[in-house]
Amino acid sequence: MNRKEAREYAMQALFQMEAQQDFEAPDMEKYLSREELGKQKQYVKELLTAICENISRVNDTIDSCSEGWPVSRMTKMDLAIIRLAVGEILFMDDIPAAVSINEAVELARTYGTDQSPKFVNAVLGKIA
Repeated sequence: MNRKEAREYAMQALFQMEAQQDFEAPDMEKYLSREELGKQKQYVKELLTAICENISRVNDTIDSCSEGWPVSRMTKMDLAIIRLAVGEILFMDDIPAAVSINEAVELARTYGTDQSPKFVNAVLGKIA
């Protein structure tokens, strides 16, 4: 699995965590059970752990830059994509913010609504 596929996997895990409200102390192995993660398993685990351990900070960061759209009003998919990128921006020093934003916009094109790419780009642009 390459890094792009690992981001997609992490985004799906974040979507599941939001649906289940499972951020406090999630069983990471439940979200990391796919064998094909391979070398990317450590990246996904570090990213998801950092986001979960700092979910209030992540949400506050998003809320401060998403005018009129607090976390509570966002679609679960847009929120998962934005949380993923914010996690990379805040906690993964080896990933440039521009890469995180570009990948998030691509995920939004694939999984979001017609408005998702613009929305994700605008929020993350303010955060970066």
